[in-house]
Amino acid sequence: MITGIGKSHGKMIMMGEHAVVYGYPAIALPLVSIPAIVRIKESKEKTLSSNYFVGKISELPESLSGVKYLIDVLDNEMNQHKINYSISIDSGLPIERGLGSSAAIGAAITKAFFDFFKRPLNESKLLEHINKSETVTHGKASGLDAQTVISDFPIKFSKGNSAEHFSFKSDGFIVIADSGIKGKTKQTVGDVRKMYDSDKDTVGQELKDLGTHTDVAVTALKTNNLKRLGEVFTDANSILSKLNLSVPKVDQLIDAANSAGSLGSKITGGGRGGCIICVARNLTSAQMIQKALLKNGAEQTWIQPLAIYENEETDID
Repeated sequence: MITGIGKSHGKMIMMGEHAVVYGYPAIALPLVSIPAIVRIKESKEKTLSSNYFVGKISELPESLSGVKYLIDVLDNEMNQHKINYSISIDSGLPIERGLGSSAAIGAAITKAFFDFFKRPLNESKLLEHINKSETVTHGKASGLDAQTVISDFPIKFSKGNSAEHFSFKSDGFIVIADSGIKGKTKQTVGDVRKMYDSDKDTVGQELKDLGTHTDVAVTALKTNNLKRLGEVFTDANSILSKLNLSVPKVDQLIDAANSAGSLGSKITGGGRGGCIICVARNLTSAQMIQKALLKNGAEQTWIQPLAIYENEETDID
């Protein structure tokens, strides 16, 4: 029996969300601790099973239009012998929470198809397919999610410039909490644009400050200055709140994390729901923060050590 497997992982925006739309830099971190795994095997009919849908691929709902489009593209490209197959998606990533779920699944599906049909796959081809799927799912895609879900290292990214991978040595931890509220990225990006258009001086300065915080965060990571990283998280979250990107549940989670010892906490991604991220000085602290977040209504939490991003060969100035 022919089989294929593809693996990917989630991502989070650490700093610079919304500012990146206006040309300022952002940092994205791959969430290797939250994988997405896709398996394909020969079957009597074309089916898909996942947390979101079980049934025939031809009957995939509109909410999975990007997945259906990608499967159709890959099938047309490779399946000359009209083989039937079943696809299973095993992903710990919640959808519409800003953790790169659609890009991670797109990457894993693409890898699984190329493995199933025994075709070679290079990075540019992989990115091309993920971005095709992302464009159907989200409209115009920046490409940041696609690059981060196939990377093992953080990415510094700004509009019009090529993404730069970087690494650092840190003994801190990031705690991620899902508010349980679906993010509204398209809407929040549009609303920030309206605010900017109506008051370019004030809102423009806030976006510029978010971009500056990205550079400060990179320095804090590279010098293992977790206290400074936490301060930058707090400052950035204050700006994001001024841009009307928070909701009471998210504020409650941030307060709970900070009271439990987080060095700083912030919204990640589009805002008005989705996830928050917190800086912890060590694993014990991270576990205490995690406990407080769950007690205060977080749907799910994850702990990611920053030590996994150390690599002497990958760096930027």
